[in-house]
Amino acid sequence: MGEIALLSAMDWILLASLLPVVLLLIYIYAKDRYQKEPLRVLLKALLGGILSALAVLASHELLQLPEPEIFTESLQQALYQAFCFAAVPEESFKLLFLYWFIWKNSHFDEYFDGIEYAVFVGLGFAGFENVLYVMQGGVEVAVARALTAVPAHFFFAVFMGYFFALAKFRPRKRSRYMFLAWLVPVLFHGIYDFILMYANLLTEDDPSMAAVLSLLFYIFFIVLWRKAKKRINRLTNR
Repeated sequence: MGEIALLSAMDWILLASLLPVVLLLIYIYAKDRYQKEPLRVLLKALLGGILSALAVLASHELLQLPEPEIFTESLQQALYQAFCFAAVPEESFKLLFLYWFIWKNSHFDEYFDGIEYAVFVGLGFAGFENVLYVMQGGVEVAVARALTAVPAHFFFAVFMGYFFALAKFRPRKRSRYMFLAWLVPVLFHGIYDFILMYANLLTEDDPSMAAVLSLLFYIFFIVLWRKAKKRINRLTNR
């Protein structure tokens, strides 16, 4: 009976970690008003996201980059962790697999497809990452990440897919848009993580500043949501 109960609890934890991913995938799929993308290609993009998460884990293990000794202050530590350890490798591998799996696919024939495929890659990454975190932290972590981290990966993917689509269909400025498909998600991802990490580091030493940063985080989260929604609507109406 104990084993059955344990398995049941684990099933609920896994469900809690994957439910927000599934809901956002359904949302972006429903936004495609014209020719729906083939399920096999969408699943391929989703697999690309999972592989990108595995690539990030492998790169962390292989490189084993030590934190520079000069980064002794909370501000520098948060910046290093947010950008060098998280945003740059994660968004780089996402874009790499998005390009590798989707760029030459014949079904990538509309502007909105760029966002849709990028979201499947981004949420493949988010789902894999979420399972790892939630298995360690339980239902409370699942709820917190369902409201913040998973939607954040969705937002980053929207920005990536937006510029990825422009690069595909506006070849004269392809290099510029491909660079923006990498740079914009990296910047937003880095800022997102930086605010959270810096607030966490200041919780004990400067709780007032930590509270201010927490408020700033939610403002920034709303800004991301509005900007992502605007780009979805812009390409949906093309």
